[in-house]
Amino acid sequence: MKSAVHEPVKVFLVDDHPLLRTGLRFTLDGMQDLDLIGEASDGFEGVEKILKDPPDIALIDIDLPGISGITVIEMVKKKLRNIKIIALSSYSEKSYVSGAMEAGADGYMLKAISITALVDFLREFARGENPVSPYLLDMAGSAGVEEESEPVHITPREEQILNLIAGGKSNKQISSELFLSIETVKTHIKKIFTKLEVKSRLEAVAVARNLKIIE
Repeated sequence: MKSAVHEPVKVFLVDDHPLLRTGLRFTLDGMQDLDLIGEASDGFEGVEKILKDPPDIALIDIDLPGISGITVIEMVKKKLRNIKIIALSSYSEKSYVSGAMEAGADGYMLKAISITALVDFLREFARGENPVSPYLLDMAGSAGVEEESEPVHITPREEQILNLIAGGKSNKQISSELFLSIETVKTHIKKIFTKLEVKSRLEAVAVARNLKIIE
């Protein structure tokens, strides 16, 4: 997803904690590239407002009053397939991450991160990346992913990129470190996803570690 030139990326926040909503609103106020167009404190309100005025990116807490954030993600994705969703959570357990991803979330962020770090992740989403908290990448590859019966052929360059993804690097950082264009990095990542049969960076790291492609 790319925003038009000079047009800010529209962001919507669904979270029942006033402090987070106030902090994000205050931080984004006046920014040229990101615009908080709305917020909601519960799941029902969130779904209603998002469907009425769709944002480019929705930040959705998975632990909401009314209906759960997982259900909100499913309902929104069913109607708006192109919207990008970041699941916000206080939980790092694999079951929560998997549940959010299966519901349709494009990224998963721990709420322990700072507002500034969250804004950085929003900008990565606006550039077409699907960031995941580095801590979650560290725990990826634990139980729950079975090895494939057929060998997966990963090139040395793809292995390099997988290791950098596992280190929490963004596409821009990978591009700089490997002296590749952003588009070339995206092409490599797309091929990696296809070979590993995954849809997210977190899944790619988990599968690659279970297949012993990376440490």
